This record gives sequence, C-alpha cells and structure tokens, in this order.
Amino acid sequence: MSDDVSVTESTENDVHEVALLANPAAHAGRATRHLERALSLLRERDIAVELLVADSAEESTRAVERSSAGRVLVMGGDGTVHLAASLLADTRRVLGILPSGTGDDAARALGLLNGNLEENVDMALSEPLAINLISGAERPVVTSLIAGFPTAVNSRANTMSFPRGTSRYTIATLLEIPRMVPSNYRLTLDGEATDLTAAVIVVANTAWFGGGMEICPEADPTDGLMDICVVGDVSRIELLQSFRLVDTGAHVHHPKVSMFRAAEVSLELLDAGPTADLRADGELLGCLSAREPVVVRADRTSLLVAGASTRPRREG
Repeated sequence: MSDDVSVTESTENDVHEVALLANPAAHAGRATRHLERALSLLRERDIAVELLVADSAEESTRAVERSSAGRVLVMGGDGTVHLAASLLADTRRVLGILPSGTGDDAARALGLLNGNLEENVDMALSEPLAINLISGAERPVVTSLIAGFPTAVNSRANTMSFPRGTSRYTIATLLEIPRMVPSNYRLTLDGEATDLTAAVIVVANTAWFGGGMEICPEADPTDGLMDICVVGDVSRIELLQSFRLVDTGAHVHHPKVSMFRAAEVSLELLDAGPTADLRADGELLGCLSAREPVVVRADRTSLLVAGASTRPRREG
C-alpha cells in the first residue's frame, strides 16, 4: 500500500472487475511474457478480467475507450502508461501499472517498480492516489517533457533491440554524444522570460527519466508545480564526463546545471531552420520551431494511480 493518504473514496479494496491492457511491443516484445501469470493472479483474487490486447497505439486507444471498466491495468512501459493516462486523466477511472517496459520511469517515480509480479498485481488493485499531470502539449505528460540532446538518445534507444534493459539508454547516449550541439531557447517560467543556450531542457512532473536517471530529484507529482532542469552550453566532453552524475541526482551541483520550479512553462526554440523534437514519457510529442512556443502547466486535474506513493523506494 502507498504511504500517502488517498484522496478518493472510489475503492476500499473492493475491486471486482478490471480491464487489462497488454502491449506486445513493450520491452522489445517481452512485456507480455508474464501475461498468463498476471491473468491467473487476478482470477485467484476473484477479479473478472476484460483482456485488451492491441498491437498499436490506435488499437490500444480504441480498446480502452470501448471498455467500461472503472480500473484499467496496463502491462507495458512508459509509453503504455502515457497512452492510458491521456484517456483516464480527469475521470474517476483508476490506472493500475504492471511495469514491463525498458525504462519504467513512471512506475519508479510512483513507488511501483519494486516487487515481483504478484506484488505488482496487489498494488494495482489497491487504493489510488491522485497525481498531477503536465498539460498543454498534444497529450498529458506523466513523467517529463524533454528538449535537446535527450530526445535524440530516447529516439535511438527506442529503435535498439540490444542491449536489454536500461543499459540501452547508456549505449544510446554514448552513440549520440558526437552529434550533440546545444540550441538557443527562450524559457519563460511563470511569466518571466530568459534567453539561453542549452544542451538539455527537462520539464519534470516526476524525478526520473531515461531509465532511472534522477534528473529532477525534488519533483513531486502532487505539489502542483513542475521542476525544470537546464543543462547549459556544455561541450560534448563535459556532457560525457558528467553523464553518470545524473544517476544519483548529483548533476544538480554542476556549475552549468540550473534547477527551477514553476506552475507554467513556455519553451521556444530561437534557432532558425529545422524543427526540434519534443518527447515525453518516452514518446514523440510534437516539435519546437522558431517563434512557436510550447506552453505547458502543472495540471491540478488528476490521474488516479493505484498503489502510488510520492515517496518511492529505490529498487534494490
């Protein structure tokens, strides 16, 4: 159970029916390896299961929209959580997470990554906690919105079938560093604008991104604010040297790293020419172009996440 007090009266461990969305593509096709075991565990608990198996985001969206289940369990990674959040946000429907992806940063941030499958199932059936989302982009964001160098790393990692697990992000980072070039942005925090050159900008709702890197250690998805990490005009060598600092959050003390907190963030690319990708929860979420800012805010409307805690334990 969560250490936090739930803000909803919707459950008292009286769940009788769920929908289970399984993403066959998550974790390079290995996410559904334990699907039959998950179904068995749910049925042992006298839970009726509506199985939703979809091979694409469009099929997943239609399946969740058609389902009348008040609680939707997702077996997948951050991308599957991202999709479900866009459909369940600001409703009384509850999201349960059975973490089965490569990065699983949403599950990590919400204290849901520890434990075996049986424990994960029990957490997904427990009382929900209401968390904030980042709104204003094309879809709501659960973990973080990223611009700059990490978008290239995330994109490359998503195309790799080897190595397995979070080390994929390490390899992708090393492969992309030779191409890294900082860009010029206008960052406006709660109405105060600053022009800057940055290699990385992360607007975070939760602490982790990139498969366990603690980019914004103080981020809390229930405080109504976003944490912003800006890695300034660093060289490729500087970025490589400080790469491991992000694993523990020690990068926040680097002289070229700035940390902010705001309820509303506007981000504008000042460089003329090609657009720059924006990614969120491991998924492409549009782009930045010159003179067309993206404005996002910490949305007090909530997503109900079963068993979530804002004081997660590190996985051992």
